[in-house]
Amino acid sequence: MEIEKLAIRDFLAGCDPLQQLAATSLDQLTLALVIQYYRRGSAMMQTGTRNHEVMLIRSGAIEVTTAAGELYGRYAAGDWIGYRSVINDQPVSLDVVAYEDTLVYLVPGRLFRQLMQQDARFNRYFSNRKPERLRGAIRDIKNSDYSLLSIYLSELAHPALTVSRDTGIRATALKMTELDQSTALVTDAQGLCGIVTDLDFRRRVIARGIDMEAPVEQIMSAAPHTLPADAPASKALLLMARYNFRHLPVVSKDKDGNAAFGVVSAADLLRSQSHHAVYLVGDISHAEDSAALKRLSQHLPQALLNMVRSSLPAYDIGHALSSLGQAITRRLIELAEQQLGPPPVPYAFVVGGALARREQTAHSDQDNALILADSYDATLHAVYFANLARFVCDGLDACGYVYCPGDIMALNEKWRQPLQVWRRYFEHWIEQPEPQALLYASIFFDLRCLYGDETLLTTLRRDILQKTQQASLFQAFMAANALAFRPPLGIFKGFVLEKNGDNEKVLDMKKRGVLPVIELARLYTLAQGIDELNTMERLQALADAPGGISDENTADLKDAFEFISTTRLEHQALQIEAGVAPDNLVSPEQLSALERRHLKDAFAVVSEAQNRMTRRYQANRFR
Repeated sequence: MEIEKLAIRDFLAGCDPLQQLAATSLDQLTLALVIQYYRRGSAMMQTGTRNHEVMLIRSGAIEVTTAAGELYGRYAAGDWIGYRSVINDQPVSLDVVAYEDTLVYLVPGRLFRQLMQQDARFNRYFSNRKPERLRGAIRDIKNSDYSLLSIYLSELAHPALTVSRDTGIRATALKMTELDQSTALVTDAQGLCGIVTDLDFRRRVIARGIDMEAPVEQIMSAAPHTLPADAPASKALLLMARYNFRHLPVVSKDKDGNAAFGVVSAADLLRSQSHHAVYLVGDISHAEDSAALKRLSQHLPQALLNMVRSSLPAYDIGHALSSLGQAITRRLIELAEQQLGPPPVPYAFVVGGALARREQTAHSDQDNALILADSYDATLHAVYFANLARFVCDGLDACGYVYCPGDIMALNEKWRQPLQVWRRYFEHWIEQPEPQALLYASIFFDLRCLYGDETLLTTLRRDILQKTQQASLFQAFMAANALAFRPPLGIFKGFVLEKNGDNEKVLDMKKRGVLPVIELARLYTLAQGIDELNTMERLQALADAPGGISDENTADLKDAFEFISTTRLEHQALQIEAGVAPDNLVSPEQLSALERRHLKDAFAVVSEAQNRMTRRYQANRFR
């Protein structure tokens, strides 16, 4: 093989997923590809055209946009482009332009499809049916349960090169070269203010001819997203997938309490195995229509199963699955706006229940609403928001988040109202806590904004928390209502069982397992004016707040909640493996003697916490 071809072969051997490709196949690929050069700004692929080769970027960078001109992503050396149209034998659905002078290797479509048939790993990497990758760059690490949901950025981040914002571009480049760094963090008197990468030098210095002695602030990306060192690695990957960047500053404190900076890259994250749930978010955010979202949502049960089998904490599983539900909801709203046009007035699309608390397990029903700006005029704007609600709620139902049996959805005009109406709703529920108000409280006092003007919800929540802290009657009614969900323990600490549809005696792990803790944590945080939603995070905030719950009792409750939630998830994972629709009804016979004992202990902890709640809020006077 010629020297030039050997150099190409070496490059191919270092690109995912070619590292483990058979030598003969790698030789065949090297000899068959065609080298193509594109000048900056030239079109490489266009929507609607036919594409017969898959592109592998050798050098440079490209930009991909939708037919509507919206940015889909930017790609650099080692990234693959155009494989979907080749695999599906369909016209190109995106526009591809050289973002800078770019060299690519063109792989004939026939050979590409042949490699997919011959090599299982190659097939998994590119298959549309198995979207467990992030932007086509996930390493297939076998025999490892190492999860980005269970490791932290402190374990992955590298010490970062930092420069002041007035440092020259040339001086910054020399420092990066000397230290073999691909990034530099830019700081000023207030702390971190920007980030600059190798790509910025090519894209903003060389391409634009900027003076090399100019300050580096002229080419930096200002106000970058950051995460603390104790954040899970999965959170970094989700941010990268959503906002399409490859380097993330990591902030921590040194021994003197000063800010210390590190940086983690997409490559750092992708050297470790992660779970399908993380990678699905990237695919969901770029789904072209509701049908694509429906297909992607079918992977959620398997994602839950994978995480349970990797022994991840229930807290992490809930966050990961909720990220998927939130991503599906956001994408449906974006698709609705594409179809209907921009909204006539600002609005916030809010969700309630487990999705708002980030505690989803298997698919559940949907709870959502619209908070509209007070400039809303029903005669002018009602049709738009009714159509938006219909599109989103129908799409969620198609994705497995079934219509709410209680009609608590944006589809219902009652839950599609201006901010001033929502204020009146909450005032009534707090001041006149009759049974229906308490039912609404269990949903609408857990609200999270997923899209739109978040200030509409933050303004409302601020007003709510001011009122709930002073509303002793409301607190007492909420406590009495919470006691409707008692742990399933009898007088001699045996299980109190219920009958399912097959007349079998079972434990309801939702109604009598997790709900007692959820209701208790909600009441305490409303009474304390604490603005947290997730149950674990509420319990932690209560431990830190004066007059909340003692550290010991909080720690016991968190352990109990985690064990009950884990038992529930294990049950659902078994059902998914058996091809049965998951539910919350666990037969005691499927639990080992040790599991039954631990479960009784957990229920006892919750029962004792409820007794303390009863005394504190005088709940017995309303029972």
